[in-house]
Amino acid sequence: MNKYLLCIVLKIEEEIKQNKFASALHKAVVNVMFTNNWFSNELRDVFKNHQLTNQQYNVLRILRGKYPEALNPSEIKSVMIDKNPDLTRLCDRLCTMGLIDRCIDDDNRRKMNIKINDNGLEILEKIDPEMEKFNSSLTNITEDEAVILSDLLDKMRG
Repeated sequence: MNKYLLCIVLKIEEEIKQNKFASALHKAVVNVMFTNNWFSNELRDVFKNHQLTNQQYNVLRILRGKYPEALNPSEIKSVMIDKNPDLTRLCDRLCTMGLIDRCIDDDNRRKMNIKINDNGLEILEKIDPEMEKFNSSLTNITEDEAVILSDLLDKMRG
């Protein structure tokens, strides 16, 4: 059975076997952290099939969004979901894998720019249907609820 079709809703209390929280806000924060890890684990399998990590996928996705332009590492880091990884090593690995190209900045030869190449675009095209399948499996909330959830998360980061 496809794991994305299994639709059992467990409350956070059941998931982490904890019934008491300091407050409703504390419970919400724990739930957000737990759900973030759940998403990361689910998507890790998708990326693993393409020999990528979540962070590498994020960099490729960012570069595709700016394609055909190149970005410098600071620009990439500023919009990454996970800002902690060593971006230099991450880009080294993507370059070794043949998914991105490095080029010297025309205006400042001390700066390096990074651009997704055809191989990187191709691997994202292969991942896109899997991401769409994953997203469409999230049928526990409606489109309107997803908008509200996103708005509440934006407000929480406020």
